[in-house]
Amino acid sequence: MSAEAAARRPFRILSLAGGGYLGLYTAGVLAGLEDRAGEPLARRFDLIAGTSVGGLLALALAFEVPVATIVALFRERGPEIFSARGLPTSRVGRLLDLTRSVLGPKYSGEALRAALNAIFDGRRLADALHPVVIPAVNVSLSQTKVFKTPHAEASTGDERVPVVDVALATSAAPAYFPSVRIGKHLYADGGIFAVAPDQVALHEAEHFLGISPDEVEMVSIGTATAGYHPADGIEADDGAVGWLSDGRLILTTVSVQQQHVEAMLEDRLGARYQRIDADWPADAGLGIDIATAEAAETLLGLSRRTLAGLSGADYARALGRWPRSGRDAGATRAPG
Repeated sequence: MSAEAAARRPFRILSLAGGGYLGLYTAGVLAGLEDRAGEPLARRFDLIAGTSVGGLLALALAFEVPVATIVALFRERGPEIFSARGLPTSRVGRLLDLTRSVLGPKYSGEALRAALNAIFDGRRLADALHPVVIPAVNVSLSQTKVFKTPHAEASTGDERVPVVDVALATSAAPAYFPSVRIGKHLYADGGIFAVAPDQVALHEAEHFLGISPDEVEMVSIGTATAGYHPADGIEADDGAVGWLSDGRLILTTVSVQQQHVEAMLEDRLGARYQRIDADWPADAGLGIDIATAEAAETLLGLSRRTLAGLSGADYARALGRWPRSGRDAGATRAPG
Protein backbone atom coordinates (compact mmCIF):
# COMPACT_ATOMS: atom_id res chain seq x y z
CA MET A 1 0.00 0.00 0.00
CA SER A 2 1.38 3.43 -0.91
CA ALA A 3 1.91 6.13 1.71
CA GLU A 4 -0.83 8.19 0.06
CA ALA A 5 -3.28 5.28 0.23
CA ALA A 6 -2.35 4.59 3.84
CA ALA A 7 -2.99 8.22 4.71
CA ARG A 8 -6.51 7.92 3.31
CA ARG A 9 -7.25 4.68 5.12
CA PRO A 10 -9.91 5.15 7.83
CA PHE A 11 -9.22 4.30 11.45
CA ARG A 12 -11.48 1.29 12.10
CA ILE A 13 -13.00 0.46 15.48
CA LEU A 14 -14.89 -2.65 16.53
CA SER A 15 -17.11 -2.22 19.61
CA LEU A 16 -18.77 -5.15 21.39
CA ALA A 17 -21.57 -4.71 23.92
CA GLY A 18 -22.23 -6.61 27.13
CA GLY A 19 -25.09 -8.90 28.06
CA GLY A 20 -23.91 -12.09 29.76
CA TYR A 21 -24.83 -15.30 27.96
CA LEU A 22 -26.58 -13.18 25.31
CA GLY A 23 -23.04 -12.60 24.07
CA LEU A 24 -23.38 -15.91 22.25
CA TYR A 25 -25.35 -13.92 19.67
CA THR A 26 -22.42 -11.51 19.34
CA ALA A 27 -19.97 -14.40 19.06
CA GLY A 28 -22.10 -15.99 16.34
CA VAL A 29 -22.06 -12.77 14.32
CA LEU A 30 -18.31 -12.38 14.82
CA ALA A 31 -17.71 -15.98 13.74
CA GLY A 32 -19.63 -15.34 10.52
CA LEU A 33 -17.68 -12.16 9.83
CA GLU A 34 -14.37 -13.89 10.55
CA ASP A 35 -15.29 -16.73 8.22
CA ARG A 36 -16.11 -14.18 5.51
CA ALA A 37 -12.83 -12.33 6.12
CA GLY A 38 -10.77 -15.50 5.79
CA GLU A 39 -8.35 -14.33 8.48
CA PRO A 40 -8.41 -13.34 12.17
CA LEU A 41 -11.08 -10.64 12.38
CA ALA A 42 -8.94 -8.31 14.50
CA ARG A 43 -6.70 -7.72 11.48
CA ARG A 44 -9.52 -5.69 9.96
CA PHE A 45 -9.57 -3.17 12.82
CA ASP A 46 -7.24 -0.64 14.43
CA LEU A 47 -8.88 -0.71 17.88
CA ILE A 48 -11.23 -3.16 19.59
CA ALA A 49 -13.44 -2.26 22.56
CA GLY A 50 -15.59 -4.59 24.62
CA THR A 51 -17.59 -4.53 27.85
CA SER A 52 -18.57 -7.50 30.01
CA VAL A 53 -19.00 -10.51 27.69
CA GLY A 54 -18.07 -8.13 24.88
CA GLY A 55 -14.81 -7.53 26.74
CA LEU A 56 -14.12 -11.25 26.85
CA LEU A 57 -14.75 -11.42 23.11
CA ALA A 58 -12.62 -8.34 22.46
CA LEU A 59 -9.69 -9.87 24.33
CA ALA A 60 -10.04 -13.15 22.44
CA LEU A 61 -9.99 -11.23 19.15
CA ALA A 62 -6.97 -9.21 20.28
CA PHE A 63 -5.05 -12.47 20.78
CA GLU A 64 -6.39 -13.91 17.50
CA VAL A 65 -8.22 -16.71 19.26
CA PRO A 66 -10.58 -18.13 16.60
CA VAL A 67 -14.11 -16.90 17.29
CA ALA A 68 -15.35 -20.46 16.68
CA THR A 69 -13.43 -21.43 19.83
CA ILE A 70 -15.38 -18.90 21.88
CA VAL A 71 -18.67 -20.06 20.39
CA ALA A 72 -17.77 -23.60 21.48
CA LEU A 73 -16.89 -22.30 24.96
CA PHE A 74 -20.33 -20.70 25.29
CA ARG A 75 -22.08 -23.87 24.20
CA GLU A 76 -20.00 -26.36 26.15
CA ARG A 77 -19.21 -24.44 29.34
CA GLY A 78 -22.22 -22.11 29.59
CA PRO A 79 -24.28 -24.37 31.87
CA GLU A 80 -21.24 -24.80 34.14
CA ILE A 81 -20.38 -21.09 34.23
CA PHE A 82 -23.99 -20.13 34.90
CA SER A 83 -26.38 -23.06 35.39
CA ALA A 84 -28.52 -25.45 33.39
CA ARG A 85 -31.72 -23.86 34.73
CA GLY A 86 -34.12 -22.20 32.36
CA LEU A 87 -35.95 -18.92 32.93
CA PRO A 88 -38.34 -19.29 35.91
CA THR A 89 -41.97 -19.30 34.79
CA SER A 90 -43.87 -19.15 38.10
CA ARG A 91 -43.95 -16.50 40.80
CA VAL A 92 -42.51 -18.97 43.32
CA GLY A 93 -39.77 -19.93 40.87
CA ARG A 94 -38.86 -16.28 40.36
CA LEU A 95 -38.68 -15.68 44.09
CA LEU A 96 -36.46 -18.73 44.56
CA ASP A 97 -34.21 -17.53 41.75
CA LEU A 98 -33.86 -14.12 43.42
CA THR A 99 -32.83 -15.71 46.72
CA ARG A 100 -29.78 -17.21 45.04
CA SER A 101 -28.09 -13.78 45.01
CA VAL A 102 -29.37 -12.27 48.27
CA LEU A 103 -26.41 -13.10 50.51
CA GLY A 104 -23.70 -13.40 47.87
CA PRO A 105 -23.07 -13.66 44.13
CA LYS A 106 -25.33 -16.06 42.28
CA TYR A 107 -22.29 -17.75 40.66
CA SER A 108 -18.79 -18.32 42.00
CA GLY A 109 -16.93 -17.36 38.82
CA GLU A 110 -14.55 -20.31 39.22
CA ALA A 111 -15.79 -22.13 36.13
CA LEU A 112 -15.41 -18.96 34.07
CA ARG A 113 -11.89 -18.41 35.41
CA ALA A 114 -10.92 -21.98 34.52
CA ALA A 115 -12.28 -21.58 30.98
CA LEU A 116 -10.43 -18.30 30.51
CA ASN A 117 -7.18 -19.72 31.91
CA ALA A 118 -7.35 -22.45 29.29
CA ILE A 119 -7.61 -19.81 26.55
CA PHE A 120 -5.22 -17.09 27.71
CA ASP A 121 -2.68 -19.23 29.62
CA GLY A 122 -1.06 -16.59 31.83
CA ARG A 123 -0.77 -13.89 29.17
CA ARG A 124 -0.88 -10.20 30.02
CA LEU A 125 -2.31 -7.19 28.24
CA ALA A 126 1.12 -6.29 26.85
CA ASP A 127 1.11 -9.60 24.96
CA ALA A 128 -1.96 -8.71 22.88
CA LEU A 129 -1.51 -8.65 19.12
CA HIS A 130 -4.00 -5.81 18.64
CA PRO A 131 -4.98 -2.69 20.63
CA VAL A 132 -7.93 -3.13 22.96
CA VAL A 133 -9.84 -1.10 25.58
CA ILE A 134 -12.00 -2.78 28.24
CA PRO A 135 -14.29 -0.80 30.59
CA ALA A 136 -14.71 -1.91 34.20
CA VAL A 137 -15.64 -0.24 37.50
CA ASN A 138 -13.28 0.18 40.46
CA VAL A 139 -15.82 -0.59 43.18
CA SER A 140 -13.27 0.08 45.93
CA LEU A 141 -13.14 3.75 44.89
CA SER A 142 -16.45 4.02 42.98
CA GLN A 143 -14.54 5.07 39.87
CA THR A 144 -14.70 4.14 36.23
CA LYS A 145 -11.74 2.24 34.81
CA VAL A 146 -10.71 1.43 31.25
CA PHE A 147 -8.11 -1.31 31.00
CA LYS A 148 -5.86 -0.82 27.95
CA THR A 149 -3.11 -2.44 26.00
CA PRO A 150 -0.02 -0.17 25.81
CA HIS A 151 -0.88 1.06 22.31
CA ALA A 152 -0.13 4.74 22.92
CA GLU A 153 2.11 6.82 25.17
CA ALA A 154 -0.87 7.96 27.23
CA SER A 155 -2.46 4.50 27.35
CA THR A 156 0.04 2.68 29.53
CA GLY A 157 -0.03 1.30 33.05
CA ASP A 158 -2.06 -1.88 32.58
CA GLU A 159 0.41 -3.82 30.46
CA ARG A 160 1.31 -6.28 33.23
CA VAL A 161 -2.28 -7.03 34.25
CA PRO A 162 -3.23 -10.66 33.51
CA VAL A 163 -5.74 -10.94 30.68
CA VAL A 164 -7.88 -13.38 32.68
CA ASP A 165 -8.26 -10.85 35.49
CA VAL A 166 -9.35 -8.13 33.07
CA ALA A 167 -11.88 -10.46 31.42
CA LEU A 168 -13.28 -11.47 34.81
CA ALA A 169 -13.39 -7.86 36.05
CA THR A 170 -15.33 -6.48 33.11
CA SER A 171 -17.73 -9.46 33.35
CA ALA A 172 -18.33 -9.31 37.12
CA ALA A 173 -21.99 -8.25 37.06
CA PRO A 174 -23.02 -7.28 40.61
CA ALA A 175 -24.99 -10.02 42.37
CA TYR A 176 -24.15 -12.48 39.57
CA PHE A 177 -20.35 -12.82 39.91
CA PRO A 178 -17.91 -11.74 42.64
CA SER A 179 -15.83 -8.62 42.16
CA VAL A 180 -12.26 -9.24 41.02
CA ARG A 181 -9.20 -8.06 42.90
CA ILE A 182 -6.50 -6.49 40.73
CA GLY A 183 -3.71 -4.93 42.74
CA LYS A 184 -5.18 -3.13 45.75
CA HIS A 185 -8.68 -2.69 44.38
CA LEU A 186 -11.82 -4.63 43.52
CA TYR A 187 -13.38 -4.33 40.06
CA ALA A 188 -16.82 -5.10 38.67
CA ASP A 189 -18.70 -5.12 35.38
CA GLY A 190 -18.00 -2.21 33.05
CA GLY A 191 -21.65 -2.41 32.01
CA ILE A 192 -22.48 -0.35 35.09
CA PHE A 193 -21.51 2.69 33.01
CA ALA A 194 -20.67 1.50 29.47
CA VAL A 195 -22.64 -1.56 28.34
CA ALA A 196 -21.88 -0.52 24.77
CA PRO A 197 -18.32 0.90 24.77
CA ASP A 198 -18.66 2.80 21.49
CA GLN A 199 -18.10 6.21 23.07
CA VAL A 200 -15.22 4.89 25.19
CA ALA A 201 -13.53 3.63 22.02
CA LEU A 202 -14.12 6.86 20.11
CA HIS A 203 -12.72 8.86 23.02
CA GLU A 204 -9.63 6.62 23.06
CA ALA A 205 -9.06 7.21 19.36
CA GLU A 206 -9.65 10.93 19.50
CA HIS A 207 -7.97 11.97 22.75
CA PHE A 208 -5.25 9.36 23.26
CA LEU A 209 -4.35 8.43 19.70
CA GLY A 210 -4.88 11.79 18.01
CA ILE A 211 -7.35 10.45 15.44
CA SER A 212 -9.98 12.86 14.14
CA PRO A 213 -13.55 11.50 14.33
CA ASP A 214 -13.78 12.33 10.63
CA GLU A 215 -11.28 9.51 10.01
CA VAL A 216 -13.12 6.91 12.12
CA GLU A 217 -15.26 4.02 10.91
CA MET A 218 -16.96 1.98 13.63
CA VAL A 219 -18.72 -1.38 13.66
CA SER A 220 -20.82 -1.87 16.80
CA ILE A 221 -22.36 -5.26 17.61
CA GLY A 222 -25.09 -5.74 20.22
CA THR A 223 -26.44 -8.69 22.20
CA ALA A 224 -29.90 -9.19 20.63
CA THR A 225 -31.60 -6.77 23.02
CA ALA A 226 -32.90 -4.22 20.51
CA GLY A 227 -36.45 -3.32 21.51
CA TYR A 228 -36.28 -5.28 24.77
CA HIS A 229 -39.47 -5.35 26.83
CA PRO A 230 -40.53 -7.71 29.63
CA ALA A 231 -42.66 -10.60 28.42
CA ASP A 232 -45.14 -10.23 31.30
CA GLY A 233 -45.61 -6.47 31.09
CA ILE A 234 -44.96 -3.90 33.83
CA GLU A 235 -46.86 -2.10 36.57
CA ALA A 236 -46.36 1.41 37.94
CA ASP A 237 -45.87 0.14 41.47
CA ASP A 238 -43.46 -2.74 40.72
CA GLY A 239 -41.02 -3.32 43.54
CA ALA A 240 -37.83 -5.34 43.86
CA VAL A 241 -39.46 -8.58 42.70
CA GLY A 242 -40.96 -6.93 39.62
CA TRP A 243 -37.76 -5.17 38.66
CA LEU A 244 -35.34 -7.98 39.44
CA SER A 245 -37.32 -11.00 38.23
CA ASP A 246 -36.18 -12.43 34.91
CA GLY A 247 -33.26 -9.98 34.92
CA ARG A 248 -35.62 -7.13 33.97
CA LEU A 249 -33.55 -4.33 35.55
CA ILE A 250 -30.26 -5.39 34.01
CA LEU A 251 -31.82 -6.17 30.61
CA THR A 252 -33.50 -2.75 30.59
CA THR A 253 -30.13 -1.19 31.40
CA VAL A 254 -28.42 -3.17 28.62
CA SER A 255 -31.06 -2.23 26.07
CA VAL A 256 -31.43 1.48 26.82
CA GLN A 257 -27.67 2.09 27.11
CA GLN A 258 -27.20 0.54 23.68
CA GLN A 259 -30.04 2.65 22.26
CA HIS A 260 -28.48 5.82 23.68
CA VAL A 261 -24.99 5.05 22.41
CA GLU A 262 -26.31 4.17 18.96
CA ALA A 263 -28.08 7.54 18.71
CA MET A 264 -24.96 9.43 19.85
CA LEU A 265 -22.60 7.65 17.47
CA GLU A 266 -24.93 7.96 14.51
CA ASP A 267 -24.94 11.71 15.13
CA ARG A 268 -21.15 11.86 15.40
CA LEU A 269 -20.08 9.44 12.67
CA GLY A 270 -23.06 9.33 10.33
CA ALA A 271 -22.70 6.69 7.61
CA ARG A 272 -19.30 5.69 9.05
CA TYR A 273 -21.12 4.03 11.97
CA GLN A 274 -22.53 0.54 11.43
CA ARG A 275 -24.74 -1.03 14.09
CA ILE A 276 -25.44 -4.77 13.99
CA ASP A 277 -28.02 -6.26 16.35
CA ALA A 278 -31.19 -8.37 16.50
CA ASP A 279 -34.61 -7.64 17.92
CA TRP A 280 -35.30 -9.10 21.36
CA PRO A 281 -37.40 -12.30 21.16
CA ALA A 282 -39.62 -11.62 24.16
CA ASP A 283 -41.11 -15.11 24.45
CA ALA A 284 -37.94 -17.11 23.83
CA GLY A 285 -36.98 -17.57 27.49
CA LEU A 286 -33.66 -15.73 27.20
CA GLY A 287 -31.75 -13.96 29.95
CA ILE A 288 -28.24 -12.84 30.77
CA ASP A 289 -27.59 -16.07 32.70
CA ILE A 290 -29.85 -18.50 30.84
CA ALA A 291 -27.41 -20.98 29.29
CA THR A 292 -29.68 -23.82 28.24
CA ALA A 293 -29.31 -25.67 24.95
CA GLU A 294 -32.53 -24.01 23.81
CA ALA A 295 -31.15 -20.54 24.59
CA ALA A 296 -27.94 -21.34 22.69
CA GLU A 297 -29.88 -22.45 19.61
CA THR A 298 -32.08 -19.34 19.75
CA LEU A 299 -29.11 -16.98 20.02
CA LEU A 300 -27.13 -18.68 17.27
CA GLY A 301 -30.27 -18.74 15.12
CA LEU A 302 -30.61 -14.99 15.61
CA SER A 303 -26.96 -14.50 14.62
CA ARG A 304 -27.46 -16.58 11.47
CA ARG A 305 -30.51 -14.53 10.51
CA THR A 306 -28.60 -11.32 11.11
CA LEU A 307 -25.76 -12.48 8.88
CA ALA A 308 -28.16 -13.67 6.19
CA GLY A 309 -29.75 -10.22 6.20
CA LEU A 310 -26.46 -8.42 5.52
CA SER A 311 -25.95 -7.31 1.95
CA GLY A 312 -22.64 -7.43 0.13
CA ALA A 313 -22.27 -3.73 0.88
CA ASP A 314 -22.94 -4.40 4.58
CA TYR A 315 -20.19 -7.03 4.67
CA ALA A 316 -17.83 -4.64 2.89
CA ARG A 317 -18.52 -1.98 5.52
CA ALA A 318 -18.11 -4.44 8.39
CA LEU A 319 -14.86 -5.92 7.13
CA GLY A 320 -13.25 -2.89 5.51
CA ARG A 321 -11.16 -2.84 2.39
CA TRP A 322 -7.65 -3.01 3.83
CA PRO A 323 -6.81 -6.40 5.42
CA ARG A 324 -3.89 -6.37 7.86
CA SER A 325 -1.55 -9.18 8.83
CA GLY A 326 1.13 -9.98 11.39
CA ARG A 327 1.68 -9.06 15.04
CA ASP A 328 1.34 -5.33 14.33
CA ALA A 329 -1.72 -5.74 12.14
CA GLY A 330 -3.82 -3.72 14.54
CA ALA A 331 -1.17 -1.12 15.40
CA THR A 332 -2.45 2.41 15.23
CA ARG A 333 -1.16 5.04 12.86
CA ALA A 334 0.95 7.85 14.17
CA PRO A 335 -1.13 10.89 15.23
CA GLY A 336 -1.50 13.54 12.56
